[in-house]
Amino acid sequence: MNSIIQTIRNQKIVPLFYDASFEVSKDMVKALYEAGIRAIEYTNRGIQALENFTKLKEISVTEFPGLLLGIGTVKNIKEMDDYGRAKADFIITPVINEELVKHSVSKNILLIPGCFTPSDVNIAFQNGLNLVKIFPADALGKNYIRSIQPVFPGMNFMPTGGINADAEDINDWLKGGAVAVGLGSSLIKKDFTSQQLTEKVQNLLQQLNQN
Repeated sequence: MNSIIQTIRNQKIVPLFYDASFEVSKDMVKALYEAGIRAIEYTNRGIQALENFTKLKEISVTEFPGLLLGIGTVKNIKEMDDYGRAKADFIITPVINEELVKHSVSKNILLIPGCFTPSDVNIAFQNGLNLVKIFPADALGKNYIRSIQPVFPGMNFMPTGGINADAEDINDWLKGGAVAVGLGSSLIKKDFTSQQLTEKVQNLLQQLNQN
């Protein structure tokens, strides 16, 4: 299995966020890293996203060794190429289509596409992808993955959207067939200090690893 996918499976959660400020973004990455997180999704949701992401990748080699920094909310080939040049470790999209999938394969980029229907998942499956994002997860419910999983042997599912950042809710999704969950605003709150974020994530990881 791809080592990035294995890291995501082991971690059980993938924090995702965007902030227009590079310094705030760096502080958030540092807080998550210090909590034990080794795979983060920075989201392409603002005009500073590419510049911030590029700087984060540049400093991560020395300041956050071993960190896998991916980019999310990528919607077209131009964005995929921009972040490919910025050395994104993985790319997450909110949607899936054949063009994006085939381009990622040709560029040897790990794509984690957003899927909603079994037809969406099948595009990923037929093209040899091993991990898909189920989005928006809260619209589909915790039984959805278990229902479609037998049709796609070997496929890994990461629900994202509307999932609470508490062990009980996350474990419900994991028991329902997910290998990990994406966590945004429920985990990374704007009024959190860096220390509060680190402590929150440390506690959450400890609770998840007790099971």
